[in-house]
Amino acid sequence: MTEIIQFSTMKASMPSLLETLETERGRQVAPAMFLAGLSAAFLFGGYEFIRSSSESIFMEHFGAAYKPYALSCVPFVLALLIYLYSRALSAWGAARAMAGSMLSSALMLAACYFLLGRFGKPAAFFLFVFKESYVMIISEQYWSFVNSVLKDEEGRIFNGPVAGLAAVGSFTSGLAIGKFAGALGTESFILLSALYFLPAMAFAWLAYAKAGEPKPGAAEAGGRLGHLRLSLIRDNRTVFFIALVIFATQVVATALDLRFSLLVQEVFPQKDLRTAYLGGFWMKVNALSFSMQFLLAPVLLRSLPLRSVLVGIPALHIISCGLLLLKPQIAFASTAFLLFKGLDYSIFRASKETLYIPLSYDIRYRAKQIADAFTYRFSKGLTSLVFSLLKAAGAMPAAAYTGTALIFSAVWLGLSFPLTDPEGKVE
Repeated sequence: MTEIIQFSTMKASMPSLLETLETERGRQVAPAMFLAGLSAAFLFGGYEFIRSSSESIFMEHFGAAYKPYALSCVPFVLALLIYLYSRALSAWGAARAMAGSMLSSALMLAACYFLLGRFGKPAAFFLFVFKESYVMIISEQYWSFVNSVLKDEEGRIFNGPVAGLAAVGSFTSGLAIGKFAGALGTESFILLSALYFLPAMAFAWLAYAKAGEPKPGAAEAGGRLGHLRLSLIRDNRTVFFIALVIFATQVVATALDLRFSLLVQEVFPQKDLRTAYLGGFWMKVNALSFSMQFLLAPVLLRSLPLRSVLVGIPALHIISCGLLLLKPQIAFASTAFLLFKGLDYSIFRASKETLYIPLSYDIRYRAKQIADAFTYRFSKGLTSLVFSLLKAAGAMPAAAYTGTALIFSAVWLGLSFPLTDPEGKVE
């Protein structure tokens, strides 16, 4: 059966968030969206703790130059976790699978906190790889829920505020790291990140209770058509191009990340000072993301065609990467990386997620994990591995990271056109 996916053009008549909340439908879905956003605030607040602390600990044990080797291991761990999640989804349903994902992740982080003192390097390496993996699976489960509850154009109205609430947690945790890393010590934030899962799990459970747990159709129930549904990526044009775009975005992200990390290590050689700087940097990222989610994303998604939004983002990155190539300094590296992360967490995410709303349960809950989460980390891991091999061969000048980011920003720009083709067909 062939469906035509209609991508919205400019709609001046689309209601605002406040106008939507005055309707019966708006009052029905808003509490669940608020609870999901509140849960995500704790999840990403905890992730902010583990992101800065684990990266600083990794640099202490291995140095930034070894980061690509760790990133190349992430797809293997992520593939295992996605498979376990998919089996849990088939057996328990979406709400219990999400709670199980959170609880097991909290226990793993707590274990890493206690193991670091005894096992040093191996624990630091695993902690870095695990923090790159768990957050992808759980964050996509939030969007699976949101995309299943919302209808039609509601994603353009609610996606920005939901992501904005999530950014509140990241922003406040970034402030805490920047202020208290020296006093509390870097390792303390690992345990705090594990504790943050408790309110995240509670609010997520309430969100599912308020909206009702999305259910698959009879054919898809219990994973009857497969636990992973990999064939959906091949057969569904929209999901296929989403996967390609995600791959390109993460080549850009990885190249900018590695260039930024090398400069951070060079400028801040002491661990706690480095942790404080990274915490402040991510606080700025989340402040930018927060402002975009609440102020810019709703306006852009209501007033511009989806194609204009999704094409404009990589165009901005082409400019920032070009500037970094001309001025290879930490100020330009932090600006390019900040711009990428700020847009990635806000406007890009809010606009991309609207593409999933009309699709099936198995696409939203199963194929999405592969197209978004696995492709995200696979691209990052593969890019890191290629960089590692080139570096080992002595053929990886610092400018190559920025050049790669510039090239794949252009690739991303090209892929955005077929992704948003209004005549695109889903088989």
